[in-house]
Amino acid sequence: MAMVLQNAILCDLDPGRVESGSLRIEGTAIAERGVHVVGKPHDEVVDCEGCVVLPGLVNGHTHLYSALAVGMPPPPKTPHHFLEILEYVWWRLDRALDAESIEVSARIGALEALRRGTTTLIDHHASPNCIDGSLDRIERGIDAVGLRGVLCYETTDRHGAEGCAAGIAENRRYLKRCARRSSGRFAGLVGGHASFTLEDESLDRLAALTDEFDTGVHIHVAEDRCDEEDARKNRGAALMDRLIEHGILKEKSIFAHGTHLTADAIERLNECGATLAHNARSNMNNAVGYAPVDAFRGPVMLGTDGIGGDLFAEAKAAWFASRDHHANLTPARVLKMLAASARRASAALGITLGKLEVGAAADIVVTDYRPSTPLSADNLAGHLLFGMSSGDVATVILAGAAVLRDREVIHRDLVADRNEAIEVAQRLWGRMAELPLE
Repeated sequence: MAMVLQNAILCDLDPGRVESGSLRIEGTAIAERGVHVVGKPHDEVVDCEGCVVLPGLVNGHTHLYSALAVGMPPPPKTPHHFLEILEYVWWRLDRALDAESIEVSARIGALEALRRGTTTLIDHHASPNCIDGSLDRIERGIDAVGLRGVLCYETTDRHGAEGCAAGIAENRRYLKRCARRSSGRFAGLVGGHASFTLEDESLDRLAALTDEFDTGVHIHVAEDRCDEEDARKNRGAALMDRLIEHGILKEKSIFAHGTHLTADAIERLNECGATLAHNARSNMNNAVGYAPVDAFRGPVMLGTDGIGGDLFAEAKAAWFASRDHHANLTPARVLKMLAASARRASAALGITLGKLEVGAAADIVVTDYRPSTPLSADNLAGHLLFGMSSGDVATVILAGAAVLRDREVIHRDLVADRNEAIEVAQRLWGRMAELPLE
């Protein structure tokens, strides 16, 4: 059955556009758009009552395995810098993950994202004691909610040559699986943790994998000063020089954070056109500094780095952080970050996201936000930052089917999902407590 969304304020992200009108959804895509779109016999007609309708949002960089970390016990030692945050918190969590907790965390993270208007997740996964098949587990968790995903495994040499080989094998296995289907629901990238945990040979193997599957590397870059310091001290080259030498810097790659990239590194990144994933709240949480996003001329996506799935909140944080650091960032640039996330996911999935146009995927967020001031393409970003919030998300349509209606998740028993997650989280936290520090 087709669906018509009538009497809506249609707001595209890529590029920003505002128009009053209606949409007709047929199958998995938008079939008609305009002022005079009307329902046909047997169509479901929804009156949006003059509220804003948006394309589904895309999280440009997240870690779904952190969904079960909310409220977990403090680490055995108080971390005083970034490396200790990794060692005492996140590297203990990823080592404790098993097949069950991987899938449940993906499902809970996807549910949280859905309720906030996020329909596609570009995820960066790590579970060193449960690598083989882990991306399938994440896919099942996301698929149970109805979202889309672009997945990779975070290859690292932290656990020796065997662990690195297993990470590369998981990326290859999943990429081969994705190459055999074209549903537009899931796609793969080549995942790497960060330069400072990868040997030269491992970087070469990651680059070779991107060539084999015509894709890019999704990797943390210069999140903290330690990444550049390690490259210069232990690898004999500046960080960006090392990434270039080993074939990691390419247009299809995603560099997460970029907080401590040098001016020269930024210029070389600009020349290449690789995508930066900006994670304002995570950068503040880890006290690693402010990423100079206003210096990037290429695509900059907005991600949460695992701090939930609320991109409305992340957009606000990106804006306020830029003001606090006296950066030359505009509200329009923040809107472009959301558009860049949609564009990057579109390229991976082979569909059109971020647009409410004929032929685009019918991933649509119906809000109950009725603007009290004029709304146009010129001030859409201002409404996004200072008017709208994820609390306005009322209905979410994904691939033409409603998965959230009147703020209620369809086809999921949230009470059962949450009760299961509590039990799984308790077991996960118990395993963490038994692990020694690395």
